[in-house]
Amino acid sequence: MYKKFLDMLEKYLSPIAAMVSRNYILMAIKDAFILSMPFTVVGSLTGLVKSQGDFWFAKWGVSLDGVLGKILNIFGNVNVVAMGLVGVIIVLSSSYYYAEHLSKDNSDVMPITASIIAFVTYFVTIPDKITIGSESASAYTINFFNYEAMFTALIVGLVTTYLYAKFIKSKFTIKLPDSVPPMVFNSFKAIIPFSGVLLIFSTLRVVVESFGFESIQKLIAQFIVTPLSNVGTGLPAVIIVILIMQLLWFFGIHGFSIMWGLISVIWMPIFMKDIDIYMKTGSLETITHVAPNTLSNVYAMIGGSGSTLALVVLMLIMAPKESAERAVGKVALIPGLFGINEPVTFGLPIVLNPIMFIPFVIVPIINAVIAYFAISSGLVTPLVVLNSGAEPVFLNVLVLAAFRWSPVILYALLFILDMFLYAPFLSLQLKQNKTQENA
Repeated sequence: MYKKFLDMLEKYLSPIAAMVSRNYILMAIKDAFILSMPFTVVGSLTGLVKSQGDFWFAKWGVSLDGVLGKILNIFGNVNVVAMGLVGVIIVLSSSYYYAEHLSKDNSDVMPITASIIAFVTYFVTIPDKITIGSESASAYTINFFNYEAMFTALIVGLVTTYLYAKFIKSKFTIKLPDSVPPMVFNSFKAIIPFSGVLLIFSTLRVVVESFGFESIQKLIAQFIVTPLSNVGTGLPAVIIVILIMQLLWFFGIHGFSIMWGLISVIWMPIFMKDIDIYMKTGSLETITHVAPNTLSNVYAMIGGSGSTLALVVLMLIMAPKESAERAVGKVALIPGLFGINEPVTFGLPIVLNPIMFIPFVIVPIINAVIAYFAISSGLVTPLVVLNSGAEPVFLNVLVLAAFRWSPVILYALLFILDMFLYAPFLSLQLKQNKTQENA
């Protein structure tokens, strides 16, 4: 019965995972959001320094008119730029990576050209006037470049690159003799695609505005982003994503890489909004929802996919001293403290191991459910910092929580719970391994 279940999962999941991993668009989305992470991490951490400095210096009565204030302003400037331009980064990176994949099928597609076209095209879609009272001025507002613009930026980046590639492949290009230098040849070859893409999006902007919408961004937010956010960011959606990720990992397929390309465009702006609220107000009271990525990536996965840090510690406690399981535990402990769990996933192994299947899939879901209700009830403060994850797991959570202790306490309690949940299955695994060894 169990083998039939595994065969069924492998039959249907493996082809889907392979299809997703070969899809140029999904891979470009994943790569673009991964590339944007250093910028958002730097912006989040510098914002944390600025907000903490403002809070504590005000509490201690320290004046910010002098050198200390200027130092804090240095961090604040970096925060404004790094977080405020994340939409632009998505335009550039998504178009570049998509063009890079398309160039495998057509060598005339130039990623850098596609990226520049997408960047300029995005500005064509943005209203370039703001009105204050009865006065108007030529200017752009920041919400067209920050986390609010990420979804539209992604669409513009992908669509412009697709159109550019189609123009390059068509007959509508400028022909030059082979003696022309490559740089000049590529520049002239991009003239018609560049003009065509700009005219298409400029026309689209005029049509959208003629129907009474302020911008293409507002249209997309109303009819695409809001409905997706309503159905794809709650606890049921998080559970489904975790379930699929763990099932893929069970068959040795990198579940995070597959799923992140699908969900990052919906989940990351929500978390960045929380970060922005905290940086501007210094308060957590106005953050009323639970960011889905913090459930799936932090609380559900303590020590890596499957929340396996608890399993690694149990292996060091329960496994005999000279056993292979204890040796794997020793190797996996340090990486596990930093969220890397391939040593235990493939070393125990967990992959295609029927005994470890249930805890590997269920434990992260239980963690996510408990964390959701703990945060939504107000017992635990939300996470409001995005960092590199370079710190050990518990210190990492302390930084993510802007140095508030309730998330760390929840994290520790979940870790202890995970040990109790994994213990009977590891005991069974050790017993089976011993039996096989004796046989």
